[in-house]
Amino acid sequence: MNKLQKYKISVIISGGQTGADRGGLDFAIKNKIPHGGWCPLGRKAEDGKIPSIYSLIETTTPLYPARTRMNIRDSDATIIFSSDINSKGSTLTIKFCIELKKPYFIVILERKKIKDVTVPDITFKNLLKWLNKNKPEILNIAGTRESHFLGIQKIVKNILEKVIEKSAKEKEWPPKRPATPNLIFD
Repeated sequence: MNKLQKYKISVIISGGQTGADRGGLDFAIKNKIPHGGWCPLGRKAEDGKIPSIYSLIETTTPLYPARTRMNIRDSDATIIFSSDINSKGSTLTIKFCIELKKPYFIVILERKKIKDVTVPDITFKNLLKWLNKNKPEILNIAGTRESHFLGIQKIVKNILEKVIEKSAKEKEWPPKRPATPNLIFD
């Protein structure tokens, strides 16, 4: 792949779950990009408590949908890294993006062999095109958990390395908003 012109981002947020969420946060930390996001009460994740290295704010509920909705609400756009776009989490993320009128981009990750994941060059180009069209300053990273796709945390971090860099533009995080919005779940 030829060297791509990277997109400049001000803040990366996510819910802190293992896998795609933490891949986004790890990328931000490594590249000194401000990060944050909402996480469930008690910093709940599938592996126990979300480590304190991630600067996340707890919602007032331990339910995952609240943090998903709040991260979409408080971002300019969302990238969903998924191995199963029909999963409960990916479906809910897409639903909230549509409901809140926020742009989203889906990166489908498929395992070709037990330890081999190939991301076509066209995915990087399309992701950059989408970023340049939507111009998010605060980007939400969502997607599959590590237990459902072993290695996705590192894969997401590596994909973001290829397409994003830190912006010189400062953006405030956390936003001045209520801790929990009016949440209605079907």
